[in-house]
Amino acid sequence: MRMFLKKLTLIALAAGLGATGASAQDWPNRPVTLIVAAGAGGGTDFTGRLLAAGLEEKFGQPFNVVNRAEGGGIAGITELANAEPDGYTIGILFNYAPYKFLGMGNLTSDSFTPIAQYNFDSAAVHVKGNSDIQSLDQVIDRLKDDPKSLKVGCGATCPSSWSSALSTTLIDQGIDIREMIWVPNAGAAGGLQELVAGGVDVLTASVPEAAALIDAGEVRPLAVLSAERLAPFPDVPTAGEQVEGAQPGGVFRAMTGPAGLPEDIASQLEMAMKEIYDSEDFQKAMKDRGFGLQYRDRTALLEWMKIHEKDTETVLRAAGIVQ
Repeated sequence: MRMFLKKLTLIALAAGLGATGASAQDWPNRPVTLIVAAGAGGGTDFTGRLLAAGLEEKFGQPFNVVNRAEGGGIAGITELANAEPDGYTIGILFNYAPYKFLGMGNLTSDSFTPIAQYNFDSAAVHVKGNSDIQSLDQVIDRLKDDPKSLKVGCGATCPSSWSSALSTTLIDQGIDIREMIWVPNAGAAGGLQELVAGGVDVLTASVPEAAALIDAGEVRPLAVLSAERLAPFPDVPTAGEQVEGAQPGGVFRAMTGPAGLPEDIASQLEMAMKEIYDSEDFQKAMKDRGFGLQYRDRTALLEWMKIHEKDTETVLRAAGIVQ
């Protein structure tokens, strides 16, 4: 009897191991969740949905976008990092390093499995269409006179993401950014709505995200923090044209999974991402909306994430946030 029970146990274990192997080989055999840690309508949401459509076509399973913009994106990024590394939860990662230094979570490159970067957009400074502020110089002059004279929206956690690039310029101009009135929003889409409603005076976000409101005259870009003017928006001056020494900066977007994602699944996703990135449809959709195209594979993305963490610490230390 004991021998019989032992044999049954071994058979059950073997069956379980076989099912696990088949499950890994057959991935994905059910819908995949794609976490977007930003509100609907923003750049991260648009590019995430674009990728989801491409991944569905590649793998024959739904890739369902879930928007988690709470806490300036920390909710979604934390959910991604804490997800089961089985390939059924992946997400779009952007400038995440400030969360750790702001005491919002111990998120580092070790928290994720890099898959591929597909985008980099330069930050830009925007005002409401009827604002009396006409240039980045005027923003700086007002903040020099009184750091609390303007409410500055971040489009995410402050100061991070888009606002990190502006912060560098403000620090270089002798402005104590700790005294400023920073207003976090649920991603760029929420920040732009706040700007139009008059809740903030200045907003940092990308130009592509604001394009529709710019065309409608509701929002006016003052400067883009880029080395050169953006080809799709040639009338928007660079920050360097107005403020000597203004440094370029912006936001990257990349596909990642939680740490521990199986190698075979990560490889499949990386290959699919490269095919999608190189496709005519993806290139056209990104360019038509003015989103910057930049590709990094898994290895290069991991290196970039570590650089991002180091650079972020440097900025926040200069701002007095990191001691």
